[in-house]
Amino acid sequence: MKTGSIITLMFILLASSLAFSQSIGVSAGYGSLNMDKVNKEMNDVQKLFTDEGAVTSSPDEISGGIFYEGNVKYSINNVNLGISGDYISSSGSFAFADNSGSFNQNYDVSTIEVLLLGELLIPIENSSFQPFIQLAGGIGFATAERTIDVAVYEDPSYNVSAKNSVDGNYFSGRIKAGVGYVLQNIIIEIAGGYRIANAGELKGDYTVNETTLQNTTVNDIRNVAIEFDYSGFIVTAGISYEF
Repeated sequence: MKTGSIITLMFILLASSLAFSQSIGVSAGYGSLNMDKVNKEMNDVQKLFTDEGAVTSSPDEISGGIFYEGNVKYSINNVNLGISGDYISSSGSFAFADNSGSFNQNYDVSTIEVLLLGELLIPIENSSFQPFIQLAGGIGFATAERTIDVAVYEDPSYNVSAKNSVDGNYFSGRIKAGVGYVLQNIIIEIAGGYRIANAGELKGDYTVNETTLQNTTVNDIRNVAIEFDYSGFIVTAGISYEF
C-alpha cells in the first residue's frame, strides 16, 4: 500500500474516533532528534575542505525541533485508551565560500506519526494533581530532503545543483510520563518521555542538474547510504478537554 493511502486511512481512523472519545487534547514542546549519521556526513564534508587548508565554520547540526501532538482518549476507570498524532521537523546545513566559489549543503527532515496509546492514571486522594504513565505504538511517515549547490565563479559550466527527496515508513514507539492538573473539565499537563523512531534508509528521487534518478538513497562521501533516526527525548506542555 502506498504511503499516501496509509496516511489517509490512519487519519480517517483518528477522525472517526472523535465520535467515541471522552477527551481531546493538544500539546507542544521540544523534541530531540538522533540524527548522528546525518551530522557525521556534514562533518565529513567539512573535513574535506579543512584537509585542503580551507578555513570553515562548523556545520549547523540537526539536534531537534518543536514537537506537536494531538490526541483523543476514551477512559475506563483509571486507564485511558486512544489515538495520538504528532509532528516534528528540523534542519541542518554546511556552507563554505571563498574567492573561487561556494559550496552549500542543506538538510530538512520531518515526520508525522499516528499511534495507539494506553495511559495509566495514578490518582492522589484529595488532590487535583494526577500523575500518569503512557505507552504508545504505531507508524511513522518520514521525509527528508538534501540539497547541494556548488558554484565555480571562474567557469559556471562546472556548477552543480543536486537534490535528494526521500521518504519511508517505520515503526514508532513512545513512553511518556507526567502530571496533570484537573480544573473541572480541563486538564493542564506537563510531561517528558522518549520516542523510538528510527526510519533507517529512506528512498526517493535524486536530481542532479535536471537529471533525475528514482528509488535512490541519500549517500555520504563514501557512497554509503545514510540512515535517518528520528528518535529522541520530548518535553511537552498541553491542555485537554473532557466531554
